[in-house]
Amino acid sequence: MKKYNIAKTRVMKYSVLILFLASFSVLKAQDFEWYKTIKNQKGYVKVLSEEAVVIIPAANENERYFSAQLPNELKKDGLKVTFAGKVGKVPPHMRLIGTPLKLTSICIKKAVAKQYKLSKRSYKF
Repeated sequence: MKKYNIAKTRVMKYSVLILFLASFSVLKAQDFEWYKTIKNQKGYVKVLSEEAVVIIPAANENERYFSAQLPNELKKDGLKVTFAGKVGKVPPHMRLIGTPLKLTSICIKKAVAKQYKLSKRSYKF
C-alpha cells in the first residue's frame, strides 16, 4: 500500500510540473486576447510545486492567475500582495494552470516584506 501512495504522489507531482511547463511555454509563446484590466487587486501567492506558482485574488478564492512575470523573490506561499494587470482569455482548446495575467505592477506591504525578508516591495512591468 505504501509503494502505491509513493507512486501516486510522484505521478501527481510530475503532472503538475508538466502542466506548469506547458502553461509557461504557452504564456511565453502566445499573445492572448487581453479582455479586462484589474487594478489594486488584493490576493496572495500560492505555490503548487517548485515551478507552479499562481496568484489567488482575495475577492474570489476559486480563481487563480498565472503570470510568467512574477519575480522569483515573490514566489513564497501565502505572501499577501496587491497587484494590477491585464487578464487574458484562455482559448477553448487550451488547459492552463491559471488564467493568464500580464502584470503591470505588484507590491507588498512593509510589514509583510519584513516578515518574508524581501529586499524589494514594489515591481512595475
